[in-house]
Amino acid sequence: MARTWWGGLEVQYLWVGDRCRNSGYGRQLMQLAEEEARKRGCHMAYVDTFDFQARGFYEKLGYRLYGELGDYAHRHTRHYLAKNL
Repeated sequence: MARTWWGGLEVQYLWVGDRCRNSGYGRQLMQLAEEEARKRGCHMAYVDTFDFQARGFYEKLGYRLYGELGDYAHRHTRHYLAKNL
């Protein structure tokens, strides 16, 4: 689930089931979302993820860390990443 607004693509949720992971589906979904965002005039994309989730996945797609919120829910780090489109 994502939305475009104020020139940006905000990726709110991306989930690929265990059986389909490492098959390229996540990458394809992100590429399609970024393509659509460009068509809508967006110039940047951003996403957040937790330390136990998908930071490495987004970094492989060209996203760069711009902020962190430590001790989130008393035990995790929330990572904020962005990418120019």
